[in-house]
Amino acid sequence: MSTLGERLRREREKFGWSQVYVSKQLGLKRSSTYANWEYDLREPDLDMINKLATLFEISPSELTGFEETESNTIRETREQYLTEETRKLAEDINNLPDHKRKILLDMLDALKEENKK
Repeated sequence: MSTLGERLRREREKFGWSQVYVSKQLGLKRSSTYANWEYDLREPDLDMINKLATLFEISPSELTGFEETESNTIRETREQYLTEETRKLAEDINNLPDHKRKILLDMLDALKEENKK
């Protein structure tokens, strides 16, 4: 049976995300907090387990190792339709500062509206 840290690393790597990216998505002030979880030096609290499970699209039980489920179906479907380039683009966008991400998303909305015409 794998450790929580090993499962966290496995799930993060399936999405192609960095530890910094996951830390930002969770609202952590320091990426070392998340890294300590992956290295099994510390463990997240229950609230953070739920946030991690939501982020990784799996159940908290699966994340903590209490059950193995078929939740890979969502991930497999995503992987079928998202190329590596698209995943990298999404990560790059999410790693932008909030104000620059908003500018980019506003531009994308404008382009989509323009295409409707």
